[in-house]
Amino acid sequence: MSNKRKHDRANVTIRSEVRSPESITLSKTVNVSRGGLFISTPEPLGEGSELNLTIQVPGGEVLEIRGKVKWVRQNEVDGERAGMGIEFVDASDKDVIELKKIMD
Repeated sequence: MSNKRKHDRANVTIRSEVRSPESITLSKTVNVSRGGLFISTPEPLGEGSELNLTIQVPGGEVLEIRGKVKWVRQNEVDGERAGMGIEFVDASDKDVIELKKIMD
């Protein structure tokens, strides 16, 4: 998976909320990049699902970003949690700046 990534990732745990027409999931991110994140959840949405993310950035900032599920891990495998890889669809310049702060 890592050889397909466009952006470096930082292992950061951040509170997040995923909203889609099918469900609302409160969870935590496991890692974040400028282009997306991985959310740990035992009930990931299907690949291609479009969603809205609310990310609680350390320090109080709240980001609202649209995303799309790029890949899914249904079960914990070799110590890696079940969940979904989400690509940001329309992150603003401000969102990208806040995400960079998280990664530093």
